[in-house]
Amino acid sequence: MAQATTTAVERPTGPAPEPRGPGIDTAVAAPGAGHPFRTDINGLRAVAVLAVVVFHAGIAIPGGFTGVDIFYVISGYLISSLLLREVDRSGSVDLVEFWTRRMRRLVPALALVVTVTLLASVLVLSPLVWGRLAWHAASAMLFVSNLLFPYQGQDYFSDAVTPSPYLHTWSLGIEEQFYIFWPLLILLAVAVARRTRVPARRMLQLLFAGTFVLSLGTSVWMTAAAPDWAFYVLPTRAWEFAGAALVATLPWGRLAELSRMRARLVRALLGTAGVLLLALSFVFVHETDPFPGTVALLPVGGALLVLAAGSIPADGTWVDRVLGLPVLQRIGDVSYSWYLWHWPFVVLTTAVVQDDAIWIKVLATLAALGAAVATYRWVENPVRFSGAMRSWRRTAAVTLVIGLAVGTLTVGTRVATGAVLRQEPYATAVAAGAEPEPYGCTTTINTTSGVEVCLLGDVSATTTVLLLGDSHAMHWLPAFDAAAADAGLRLAVRWRHGCPAARVDVEQPAERGSCADFQAESLRVVDELRPDAVVVSQAQIYADRMQHADGSRMTRDEALAAWTSANDELFAHLVAATPAVVAVKDNPRLDVDPLDCLTRPLPGLGDCSMSRAEAESSNGDLPRISAGIWRKYGVPTWDGVWSQTCDANSCGVGDTDHPVYRDYHHLSSDYVLTQVRSVEQMLRTAVSGTSSGTIG
Repeated sequence: MAQATTTAVERPTGPAPEPRGPGIDTAVAAPGAGHPFRTDINGLRAVAVLAVVVFHAGIAIPGGFTGVDIFYVISGYLISSLLLREVDRSGSVDLVEFWTRRMRRLVPALALVVTVTLLASVLVLSPLVWGRLAWHAASAMLFVSNLLFPYQGQDYFSDAVTPSPYLHTWSLGIEEQFYIFWPLLILLAVAVARRTRVPARRMLQLLFAGTFVLSLGTSVWMTAAAPDWAFYVLPTRAWEFAGAALVATLPWGRLAELSRMRARLVRALLGTAGVLLLALSFVFVHETDPFPGTVALLPVGGALLVLAAGSIPADGTWVDRVLGLPVLQRIGDVSYSWYLWHWPFVVLTTAVVQDDAIWIKVLATLAALGAAVATYRWVENPVRFSGAMRSWRRTAAVTLVIGLAVGTLTVGTRVATGAVLRQEPYATAVAAGAEPEPYGCTTTINTTSGVEVCLLGDVSATTTVLLLGDSHAMHWLPAFDAAAADAGLRLAVRWRHGCPAARVDVEQPAERGSCADFQAESLRVVDELRPDAVVVSQAQIYADRMQHADGSRMTRDEALAAWTSANDELFAHLVAATPAVVAVKDNPRLDVDPLDCLTRPLPGLGDCSMSRAEAESSNGDLPRISAGIWRKYGVPTWDGVWSQTCDANSCGVGDTDHPVYRDYHHLSSDYVLTQVRSVEQMLRTAVSGTSSGTIG
């Protein structure tokens, strides 16, 4: 989330601000009343970065992430104002000078943060992630991480595992791409204006308005059709910059006069409305909302109104006084550096101590503020105001050297990662974390309705057990196959990744299709195969992924109600159709990547296990609902992993030689093969008809 800065709004710590050109609107010249510095814009910067930092610290501001959109509005306004002044003054835009300024402003601090973050990550994070983070570092320096993250399927809001300390650089990618294309579009519009004899200002307003409408429409469409990409890419965010550019072209002083109200009153009304919209976006916008889309109109509209209010030449209002508070001015000064530092501090600190408590993240963000102040004083300003860096050739050369240095570091990290991962214990962890190969069938049969069923175990046996569920049934397959063979049982298998056996509609990648057919066919298999026992193993983590028939996401209460109804229907059907039903108690959902945690260079700083209480609540409310339904129908439960890895106080994840998990909620194949005897005992008990309560 880089911030645009121009000489019209920078504090006069360097060369004197350039004068406004003749005939330039006061709204176009950012100061509005002719002053060289707008405290309202600097204060708005502070509000934006505080919103993001507070959100990432886990404090209850659900819409704090919209601070990024406020920054986009500020950048669109200031950069467009700068370019418009240059067009008015010279009839063109000096692209080399413009891009040189951006490099001087953005690259030095970014290079410092990228380098320090990569070195710190190598010291405190597992070698299993070094190579991936090296790619992230390189993409951040090239301003393309906003394209890499959605390509890799990285959800900005995911809290399942340790996120990338570079995840926040996606916003810099969007902004730098804006800096590349925006002056080119303005030059094109000016050229068209000359050929058509349309006033340049009118043509630019048409460009800005057209970009706003086209990009907003794209944002609405992509947010529905491809939400992962919509969040990260410039075409869905360009309207935020364009709206600010349009505000920069309007004569707000004259518009205030036409309203027949006092200018100060108009300034106060616009500013108050803007602050109200920003407050509403911080409080009511949630990460589960389809974003950006139309939801982003709330923070963007608020920021635009605040900027418009500040462009009206009149005495300051309460909004100006608040935004002009010294503390907000100081934060606004260091907002770019604070944004750069805060996320690596949060991610690496919580990874080291294996605790993401709010107080820890708050301390991390405050430490990042100290780093930001130092960076602003000794890196940002010295480079930005250096006389030696005024030459575009020298700026380009220094930028190239910085890029080569960071590039060498990232390549070196990739090479070192390959060598380290071939050594133990990392080789074992790599093998444990690999996506398992599809587990083949010994043979298959078709039911009377034509549903194909996979058979394992002793396929010639006359006693049949059906294993039914999702990937949490699949990860038990090696143990169930061996146990069924040893017990002389035929094992029938019905599972599908991401689809619970209970008939709830769950969000799926488009290529997988709906779960409905799998769920309906599974019940037909039960009715037609008539197994002697059914074992149900399904994940209990679907509460935030359930959806209505029209594809809209369910609220929490709706999801809990749907899970209750679907599981009641499922187990009522199973109990009526088969002599014995067993439910597998789902394993804990870890809050860290277990393999990364076990292979950290500094394992003594935090414990990879979780408390028993945390483990029991890690899957939310669905296990409680499921357990109630099992009791209702007298379905016994098998503890599975719980009896082997948990005691009264904590639940472990194994060690580097014998990891229990391959990711934060799937068991490793090596571990489940150690549980063959336990599975065999459970299967024998189930088919004997003597099971009740909890099967050990």
